[in-house]
Amino acid sequence: MRIKVIFHAPKLPILYRNRFMSLIKDSLEKSNSVYKEKLYPNKNGEITKVVKPFCFCVTMPASRKPEREKIIIDNDFEIEDTVFYFSETGYVSLIVSSSDYEFIVNLYNGLLENKSFKFSDDLTLFLKRIIMLNEKKIENSRVTFKTLCPALIETKEGKPILPFDNIEDFNREFNAVHDRILKDIRGYGLKRPLKFEPLRLKKQVVKHTLRGFREKTGKPYMTLTCFEGSFKLSGDQEDLRMLYQIGIGLRTGQGFGMVEVC
Repeated sequence: MRIKVIFHAPKLPILYRNRFMSLIKDSLEKSNSVYKEKLYPNKNGEITKVVKPFCFCVTMPASRKPEREKIIIDNDFEIEDTVFYFSETGYVSLIVSSSDYEFIVNLYNGLLENKSFKFSDDLTLFLKRIIMLNEKKIENSRVTFKTLCPALIETKEGKPILPFDNIEDFNREFNAVHDRILKDIRGYGLKRPLKFEPLRLKKQVVKHTLRGFREKTGKPYMTLTCFEGSFKLSGDQEDLRMLYQIGIGLRTGQGFGMVEVC
């Protein structure tokens, strides 16, 4: 299932993914706190990592104007970086996809209850409307995808690996990552190995921030080496449909890896 959430917003800083994560969590809390706790379990004040059955991406107006100014991440971190300004009628769209019907229903209800979201001290997003999107059908074992936001694949050691470095190594790590993810979400891994074939891809380095990262490192943000563009993916149809719904790669619940069928 997919929804598109449209907000009125005059601007958006380059470090935005963490705040949309908060928006999603707040919406789930308002609609169904028990379900929210299942996805974001908090034990002794620490969030336990749970693989999320969803992905999201954020789109901005093409006519945005970048400005460099101060961005306050929280009370301890203030940096100077890019802020994108829009026209007075500018809108920001949050697209969310999930394999879990309950997640989409709870998110939808929570967003309707929220109506607005305080992004920062000087920015509030106002909900305009929510649109249900049609998923494209996957009826073959080989599908062409394009990324809607950068995708991240890392080794177990946390090193990024890109599809245009060594495709055999990349395919091995790509399969290992998704076998673990699917096993956590649905109880069993890939039905058969995936084959990733690059088409038009490019490297994309993304700035991203999380409270835990800032507290642990003392740095305001991390940089993640990702890729974006189009590619072919072969595998079992059920696996391909699942990855279409939950996204590809790591950190999909943090705004990475959403794809569309070409």
